[in-house]
Amino acid sequence: MAMHSSRRSASVTLSAAGLLVIGGLAGCSDGDLAREVDEVSANTNYSTATGSLVVGDPFAVPPTAVVPPAVIPELPPSLDGPRYSGMSPVGVTDVVLDGPSAVEYRLAGNGPVSYTVRYVDEAVRYATSEPVAIPGKSVLQVDLSGASTESDDSFTSYAGPGRIAGSADSAVVSVDFLADPGGISQSFIGVGTDRPGFTVTTTAEPAAVIVTIGS
Repeated sequence: MAMHSSRRSASVTLSAAGLLVIGGLAGCSDGDLAREVDEVSANTNYSTATGSLVVGDPFAVPPTAVVPPAVIPELPPSLDGPRYSGMSPVGVTDVVLDGPSAVEYRLAGNGPVSYTVRYVDEAVRYATSEPVAIPGKSVLQVDLSGASTESDDSFTSYAGPGRIAGSADSAVVSVDFLADPGGISQSFIGVGTDRPGFTVTTTAEPAAVIVTIGS
């Protein structure tokens, strides 16, 4: 597994035996947040990596109410959580192929985001029954909960392309990104081999969720 640049301050590696590291607030002093970088590994074909991170400063705009998310029947339980309507929206600002085996989802705004990453037999967009044709030998689905399609004055949401193609020798064949107005951003990573292990890393400065495909 390749380590990313020095801007990612620290990492914690876990096995795929169901362990989970959830990034968040380690404490605050004078409004400053103690930030962590977390890493979750999935080394078996049917592992699911889940976790969360706090983007920006959740105290920038004090939350005034807690509103339940839109009801989506297919929503995994790990993505079912509150939305903080008093915060500015959090959105995906860019989707980047970082080398031949990593996909980086860059985030901006202020508030919490949860992720679920797992292999699926076919790519199906939420609230539909139509599969999406994804090139490659296996499909890794990435769900980001709390990532709004709305922008504010501090960032602009990702506007495409909807599919990013990897190079011929890349572990990542393609990346499809589908933002949903209901607060669930989906991505499907076409993988060139049969369900290799993968690692999910979250970083705080800058905020991102990074999925790295094993060799």
